[in-house]
Amino acid sequence: MKALKLFMLLLLWIIQPIVYAQDSEISIADANQSFSNQVEDVSYESIYSMENICKRVYGQRSFNKVDRDKSGKVSARLSGFHIRDNTLYYKVKIENRSNINYDIDFIRFCVRDLETAKRTVTQERELETVHSYGTGNNTVEGQHSEQYVFALDKFPITKDKALIMEIYEKNGGRHLYLKAKQSDIENASAIE
Repeated sequence: MKALKLFMLLLLWIIQPIVYAQDSEISIADANQSFSNQVEDVSYESIYSMENICKRVYGQRSFNKVDRDKSGKVSARLSGFHIRDNTLYYKVKIENRSNINYDIDFIRFCVRDLETAKRTVTQERELETVHSYGTGNNTVEGQHSEQYVFALDKFPITKDKALIMEIYEKNGGRHLYLKAKQSDIENASAIE
């Protein structure tokens, strides 16, 4: 008897939200329509223009070197910065001069202190990319090179901090670290 009462309570507890949902005035179709309108308002045009800007930065022949790192026969170069509408764009070129493919596990961006005294804590703030171009291929084949363009929202940086880009190899130890100082970021060229 107690088991039957418990079963009935459980059944009512499950069915009750379904009944209330059916009585609701807003249908699921209307909710989906309003959600899709909000997504369209987020602007397809801004994503499209970001893609075009990344393509333009990607296609530039000039490569103003900001920083370079090498690990074994794999090297990376960080290009000069470009800016448009509070978004920073920059190009990274990874060259693999070995015969072993370089598989990228992940790329991390952070703002970190340049110099710290002994026994002091370093402050680090991780940054998220707004858009990336050319990242569909996560493998740099042997004796080849790849270019990538990344877009970041503008961020404050002081003289004692730097933007650090860390490129980690999957199942390997050839990690690359690139650094851009405040002056490199402040000298970003404007994109029209």
